[in-house]
Amino acid sequence: MNIIEAIKDRNIFEPFLHYRGGLETWQPWMVALRVVYGLPVAQLRSLKLVRQCTGRDPQKLPPTGFDTALFLTGRRSGKSRIAAVAGAYEAVLAGRHTGLARGEIGLVAVISPTRFQSRIVRNYLRAIFDTPLLTNEVTRETADGFALNNGVQIQIMTGDWRSVRGFSLLAAIIDEAAFFGLDAESKVRSDTELIRAIRPSLATTGGKLIGISTPYAKKGWCYQQWKRNHGNDGGRGLVWNCPSRTMNPTLPQSVVGAALAEDLQAAKSEYLGEFREDIGEYLPRAVIEKEVVPGRRELLPRPDIRYTAFADLSGGRADDAAVAIAHKRDRTVIIDFAKRYRPPFSPQDICREMSDEIKRYGIRRITGDNYAAEFVARAFEGNGIRYQKADKPKSILYAELLPRLCSGEIELPDDEVLISQLAGLERRVRSGGRDIIDHPPGAHDDLANVIAGVATVAATRRLRVGAF
Repeated sequence: MNIIEAIKDRNIFEPFLHYRGGLETWQPWMVALRVVYGLPVAQLRSLKLVRQCTGRDPQKLPPTGFDTALFLTGRRSGKSRIAAVAGAYEAVLAGRHTGLARGEIGLVAVISPTRFQSRIVRNYLRAIFDTPLLTNEVTRETADGFALNNGVQIQIMTGDWRSVRGFSLLAAIIDEAAFFGLDAESKVRSDTELIRAIRPSLATTGGKLIGISTPYAKKGWCYQQWKRNHGNDGGRGLVWNCPSRTMNPTLPQSVVGAALAEDLQAAKSEYLGEFREDIGEYLPRAVIEKEVVPGRRELLPRPDIRYTAFADLSGGRADDAAVAIAHKRDRTVIIDFAKRYRPPFSPQDICREMSDEIKRYGIRRITGDNYAAEFVARAFEGNGIRYQKADKPKSILYAELLPRLCSGEIELPDDEVLISQLAGLERRVRSGGRDIIDHPPGAHDDLANVIAGVATVAATRRLRVGAF
């Protein structure tokens, strides 16, 4: 039984999709699934839809379908429900589990940047198994998934590539694939890294990799897949890219219109399926990693070196605090020490701890974030440290750090959080053409901020001869 037959069967998937508007409203998605699974596409309107959403010649689609499919469609398009249907089909009807060796565990993994997002698709998957023919297939349930009679497990994972090791993946559903690395909960540094890690687990079963996402910035695996495969008749992966209403005609145009009127760039991404033109990559991760000294966490203080410190404080309730210490050797800025402090904490206590750290390096003055509150200066002064605000906002500090990273004139500590924060920075175009460099919404950049700050201060500070 192929996936379209299963969708139309009243005892299998049809009740799950029939909840509103009937199967007729799901026709665009059934066309997309036909392309994924190599099933015939014959109707003229379906052929036009394929050309519109893939940029390909429908007559040149591979007859065996695609192992990798990426659906870049807008919000409320139905992509999470369809991904759940595909996952359920791979778990019980595709027959991939029959190729597993005795004792080998077959897994359908639902991987998202956050556990909350993963549970959306997981809950859809579980609802599918309430239909008449599948209701007795579930043998065991946990908070993160459930097991089936055939030995297959369906499990949600919060973006951690290490979680899939040891399993044979029958299918991997990557939800909101363009947003990995943006949330503090996500253990994955990027969508590119995640895909690289899970492909070997799919290789032995021939399982499908199904990515679903609203488009975001022009970076990472999603954007590279789009560039490589959309509109390319010879592309090995399928990229299905279109507005929300193309796939879900029941979505009111008034909802889309209101969103476009409120924030044009955001709505074009969220409802029209377009990558954001106002957001770009700060610097590729590979460039940043070249400046990391492997195994170096910190350098001990030396009496013959003059050091500089930079701090980023917070109120202690939600945001991290961070401090960095550096010195300059010829044209190179060397980061000697960097530390972040996780909330909750008392800002006064953190100022005291930072003061103790920088005193080890003979520092009596620290520069801090431009937006720090007045209590920060008083707290440092109470610990014998003079505090002054940076004369440049962090966006400028990031801009000044960029050529130093590109030219190899900085040595970074081997700190994964720091590398991820730098690699996650985004360049956004604001009115008047002015670029703003900052972290994505919901992410953090405290370590990256202090590195950029201390690098600028260390590079521009005039050293007095004989002063240490």
